Amino acid sequence: MNISLVAPSLSSTDMLLKLVEELFEYEVLPQKAEQTSQAIHQLISNPELGQAWFIEVEQEGEKLIAGHIIVSYSFSLEYGGRIGLIDQFYLKPEWRQQGIGTALIPQIEQHVTEAGVHALSLEVNIGNAGARSFYEKHGFVPRRQFCMMTKVIKQEEMPLNIAS
Repeated sequence: MNISLVAPSLSSTDMLLKLVEELFEYEVLPQKAEQTSQAIHQLISNPELGQAWFIEVEQEGEKLIAGHIIVSYSFSLEYGGRIGLIDQFYLKPEWRQQGIGTALIPQIEQHVTEAGVHALSLEVNIGNAGARSFYEKHGFVPRRQFCMMTKVIKQEEMPLNIAS
């Protein structure tokens, strides 16, 4: 089995959106389809924001899409520059527990290193012991003294008749 990361094109965003929808459903996350679609287009059109990949598995001469990975970029003084956040790492249920994730971690690290990333972070559901164990086996260290927090900032619409 050959496993590789393949960058989506703007013409394949529908396939990526479908995979993201599957992840949101699996994780029981609220989804705003229009917002997600716009974000995918923005990410693919602006590589400085991050990278998206399909997880492609070649088996018996056939290439199949087994999932997707999305890494977004940020900047950290603590880590001395650009950092990556694995925003999504999704494998369809039928592809799990086959060593695909283990094969992909070095590929992800290679890609983000080439993009100038100094550290790679991710979020794991605290109750997902299997995922936590998997990432720890691959060198990710829980930062027990930290709690990641999020506040959604709503963008206010500016009236078109405001004079400057």
